Amino acid sequence: MNYKIAIFAFLTIISCTSKNDKEQKSEIIILSERIAQNPSDVNLLYERVRYNQLKGNFESALYDLNEIISLDSSNFENHLNIAKLYLDLSRDGSSNYKYPSLVKAHVKKAIEINEESFEAYAINGELLLAYYNFEEAIDNFNTSLAINYNQEKTHMLMGYAFKQLKRYDNAINCFRNAVNINPDFFEAHVQLGQTFHLLGDTNAINYYNNALNINSDDELTLYNKALFFQSKLDWNNALESYASLHRISPFHSSGHYNIGFIHMELGLYDIATNNFSDAIYSNSEFYEAYYSRGICFETLGNIKQAESDYTRAIEIKPDYEFAIEALNNLRNNNIIYN
Repeated sequence: MNYKIAIFAFLTIISCTSKNDKEQKSEIIILSERIAQNPSDVNLLYERVRYNQLKGNFESALYDLNEIISLDSSNFENHLNIAKLYLDLSRDGSSNYKYPSLVKAHVKKAIEINEESFEAYAINGELLLAYYNFEEAIDNFNTSLAINYNQEKTHMLMGYAFKQLKRYDNAINCFRNAVNINPDFFEAHVQLGQTFHLLGDTNAINYYNNALNINSDDELTLYNKALFFQSKLDWNNALESYASLHRISPFHSSGHYNIGFIHMELGLYDIATNNFSDAIYSNSEFYEAYYSRGICFETLGNIKQAESDYTRAIEIKPDYEFAIEALNNLRNNNIIYN
């Protein structure tokens, strides 16, 4: 009886699985059949484009977008849509080398059809930004914003271009414009925090906090906030911030390492050894943590363990000069090794 039940359950699973597979396949099959019956229906083609994009079938989406262009090349939005997809694919280093030039070609065509196409200038600016042509990217972003100012992403990208040029005042203005348009724009708050961080300005904390109010679990922002406090020698706030980071990411090795550094600065070498051990547990190849733990052990008089840690650091990174020098000095300064 149990055998029959097991067979029935097994057959039921197969049946359900087959049914689910059939349902998953049927959506695209039915859509393709409708397109076969109506090959000039742009709306149906766009429906399949969206389906393939959601499934990650980008080459299939490109095929349909090119078909749409052949059916209606006078619609500037068709050129924008294919330019966006070519731009997304261009970011992948393994993609077709022709894609960036195809972005330019379709953006140019969109502008020829509609000179007020702010999206076209924004897409071109984003392409130029991706290829480190910052000045020209800024020109395109400015042209786009002159047509339509309320584009938070374009303000943010232009700010990033200014930031790369170390024109930080301009970058801050752009990021603030993005936040003014959309107060919940997480990335713009992060960029403001990072820019003020670079400048050593305590406004960094305000913007990191703004970003964390939007996404409290963002590891990079939690880490950068702690790092800023550490750079200001504000040990208590730094330790508290690293604790917040480790509640989200218990094995964040750099966080553990930096806590160890702070405890070394405070002369708490025994506690620091534990922090560096946590960093090593989180990342077994963390050669700096072995070196720093070695310093702590040497300071505490544990020469053998210090030698072991310096040696391990060198094994991981044979040209690590700090560990090489520390190991040589340790052996020269301790008669037991002479």
